[in-house]
Amino acid sequence: MPRNPTEDAHLPGLKLRHTLRGHTGSIGKIAWSPDGRSLASSSSDGTIQLWDPEAGGASRTLGKHNRHVNSVAWSPSGRMLAAGSSDQTISLWDVELGVCRRWLEGHFDVVTAVAWSPDGQSIASASDDGTVMLWEPETGKLRRTLRRHQGWVTCVAWSPDGQTLASGSADQTIGLWDSESGELHRVLQGHSGRITNLAWSPDGQILASTSFDCTVRLWDTESWTQVGILEGHHETVRCAAFSPDGLLLASKSWDDTVRLWRSDTREPVANLDEPASGNWAAGLAFHPHDPVLATLGETDWVLRIWDVDEGALLTCEQAAKAVHYSNAKVVLVGDSGVGKSGLGLVLAASPFRPTESTHGRHVWTFESRDVPLGDGRMETRETLLWDLAGQPGYRLVHQLHLNEVAVALIVFDAKSETDPFAGVKYWDRALRQAYRLRGDPTPPPKKFLVAARTDRGGVGVSTRRIHDLTRELCLDSYFETSAKEGWNIRELAEAIRGAIDWEALPKISSTDLFQRIKGFLVAEKESGRVLASVDDLFRAFLKANGELVNAEELRPQFEACIGLVEARGLIKRLSFGDLVLLQPELLDAYASAMVNAAKNEPDGLGSLPEENARAGRFPMSEDERLADRAQERLLLIATVEDLLRHEIALLEYTDEGPRLVFPSQVTREHSGLSDPEGKAVVFGFEGPVLNIYATLAVRLTHSGIFKKKEMWQNAAAYEATDGGSCGLILREVQEGAGELTLFFDPVASEVVRFQFEEYIHAQLRRRALPNTVRRQRVFACSACSTPVTNLQASRRRERGFDWIVCSVCGERISLLDYEDRLRAVSVSKMAEMDRTADAKRNRDTSASILQGKIATNDFDVFLCHNTRDKPAVKEIGRRLKERGILPWLDVEQLQPGLPWQSALEKQIKKIRSVAVFVGKQGIGPWQDMELAAFLREFVSRKCPVIPVILLGSPKVPRLPVFLSGMIWVDFRNSEPEPMDQLVWGITGNR
Repeated sequence: MPRNPTEDAHLPGLKLRHTLRGHTGSIGKIAWSPDGRSLASSSSDGTIQLWDPEAGGASRTLGKHNRHVNSVAWSPSGRMLAAGSSDQTISLWDVELGVCRRWLEGHFDVVTAVAWSPDGQSIASASDDGTVMLWEPETGKLRRTLRRHQGWVTCVAWSPDGQTLASGSADQTIGLWDSESGELHRVLQGHSGRITNLAWSPDGQILASTSFDCTVRLWDTESWTQVGILEGHHETVRCAAFSPDGLLLASKSWDDTVRLWRSDTREPVANLDEPASGNWAAGLAFHPHDPVLATLGETDWVLRIWDVDEGALLTCEQAAKAVHYSNAKVVLVGDSGVGKSGLGLVLAASPFRPTESTHGRHVWTFESRDVPLGDGRMETRETLLWDLAGQPGYRLVHQLHLNEVAVALIVFDAKSETDPFAGVKYWDRALRQAYRLRGDPTPPPKKFLVAARTDRGGVGVSTRRIHDLTRELCLDSYFETSAKEGWNIRELAEAIRGAIDWEALPKISSTDLFQRIKGFLVAEKESGRVLASVDDLFRAFLKANGELVNAEELRPQFEACIGLVEARGLIKRLSFGDLVLLQPELLDAYASAMVNAAKNEPDGLGSLPEENARAGRFPMSEDERLADRAQERLLLIATVEDLLRHEIALLEYTDEGPRLVFPSQVTREHSGLSDPEGKAVVFGFEGPVLNIYATLAVRLTHSGIFKKKEMWQNAAAYEATDGGSCGLILREVQEGAGELTLFFDPVASEVVRFQFEEYIHAQLRRRALPNTVRRQRVFACSACSTPVTNLQASRRRERGFDWIVCSVCGERISLLDYEDRLRAVSVSKMAEMDRTADAKRNRDTSASILQGKIATNDFDVFLCHNTRDKPAVKEIGRRLKERGILPWLDVEQLQPGLPWQSALEKQIKKIRSVAVFVGKQGIGPWQDMELAAFLREFVSRKCPVIPVILLGSPKVPRLPVFLSGMIWVDFRNSEPEPMDQLVWGITGNR
């Protein structure tokens, strides 16, 4: 068992009271009993352990789950304990008697978290199946299933008053549910990585969330604004906890630290070294009444109980002072050619110069200034100016950049003789929809109407028309400007400064080092550099900051800062080659060109050969392209990956090879779809209509339940695996509003119809603007398609009938609608369809990532094996590639006739892990020679060295000495799933 060398280290304000040992596996989440006399811990050994923190020992072991126990939660009375496990169950324990009273079964994937409501009447459970379930503890009855997240649900937490249940997900959002009705009343967005944990302050005024994005975020629960972001960890933050008086917040990270922060000023006050395990479930808990903190030590194998001296911590001079800053985003939007780029240049204090039409987006620093906070601290306030492309081809990607906008400048061409206000209403609607779609609790952006280039003959639009437009769209002000002559530039800049509500923006607490790294990365971007490796950037940073020492410790913090700057949209770390794209706006330009190329294909099918996309064989202006063709090749791979990941396109395999299909760009018409036979349901909704339609068409194709038959302009037909055809037709009612009509053929069963409709309805609720999805049921005879009027249906149902006889053919027509059909059919496959669609999307994006890794020789793992085991190892290598992992395998990488040592030597420093395979024949003489030369290199770089036991190996394989202490992956067993375990070992991501 690993030891923590700093176990007995003393920190000012923290005194180690006990180290509690007993688990035989890593410990997950922990919880104090309500009276604080007992501490419960969950573990990968399948047990729940109860501890006596005063005596410093274990008091009881509760039962055994078949797999990891991930979470524990006490009832408010302290008599019962709930535990959630990877075996998909929840156990309820009588703590005093040590017996299990009840098993709760209903989830069909790992139960990640459990939480007992403050009134004791409900237990909430979260699961990798994407749901939150509410249970009645007394009876074990499932009261309600909450569905809205688009990824695993990783955590749940009740507000202290019990009125709100918060849930965090791998989809990077936090859901807030009404505890009585189960209605989702808000979604919080802001993290750029999956949510790992949630914690309420004791007074319920703050909700803290932790994430893979290395931050802790603080949300004001009255306004639901994001009031604070804590930076300092350089790996995933696994969990957080408030002290009982709310003065301290503790956070635990994969960077092997627990950090303590002041809740009021968000200053760090202590940093505790605690090596962490690879387990995602992590324990951290303050005593419910006393200044005592329970943490995990020795890579999460033991519990440590600390006495906390808050006075000493809050006045500690040793803690590093935080650097405070806020960011504001100003966007320049408008149709192409209206003068946005020239205006943006002069607003950013650059000399005016004539500019071509913007492709993609440009980002400039508008202003950066230091402001005193009144308590001796300073805050840096930085305003960034985003210039977004105006061409119609970019509209599919516009919505990705209109988040968190403080001020929007809607620029128009005042001299246009045809439509001077072209695009103004589109951009106003896009801004409003982006704001509502995020559910952003901050004030909506201020919007200024701006006439540019007024030096070219003034404004050709009457004052009355401008006044009417500003009033109609509720715009905040109007400016007539000339970037060339400098007219009203100063006034517009002052208006921008005055419009930013800095108090409503999140206050970010960071470190001086993080700020220096961010400044360096922004400077590299502004220098015009396009693509750089992380190694090159890190070396350049060290050279520019020669006084910094200990590069080994700085490297993970440097990489964490790359992620933080990427979250602001300024740079992008590619999924391959360890590369950073310093000008991510280029991806917009290439994506738009691919979208236009697909739309202009003569067959009208809205597709583009994948080979052409990756090779850049599509129309695109040369001044938009990168001159460096090698760099362009990598950007093309990244662009395809982005299109697939955002589900704007789908990858379809044809006889001519794979093609990228863009459902929203199909132009082939079908005259019979204006009023299709078999019309059953009409959904109305608002939002980014084409984006929603494209994603829906892609996910249906990937669902595994429905197979794409044909696509037409704004329409698609599918074949159900259980028989019958179904389809959907999109009609854009106006910009930002659409209707989806669902139709079925007579063969489609009621089950198929329900599954198709349910899935589309769920996707619309997830992706359209909140509270805009409307549903109208269309009843018709399945035999002759004769419709039933709404009046007939309602009158018939008022009389208690759920059917009506067709007036034409005499067939009985069902009048069952949504909830009734759900009870009658009870065959929901929505979760299964979501999992299948996610898996297909991930496979397609993994294939794109793999192309990038091959192009950059970015190998993830060296497959070290005996020649006689090569067939089995090659098969494992193939399966790794399906997951986007590139293995180094001798038969694929070695040129015949050349020594393997020299070829491997060129790559060894870049390969991040090694898997050593042990089969019937052992490791073999070839490997003995290899191990002596190369495995020491992996060990010295602290890379994972993973023993892999193949089928046919002896029951107790004889492992080399250097592998004897490693946790192996055993392909002779199905549980835990060996490929999942191997991927975890290679990537570090479970």
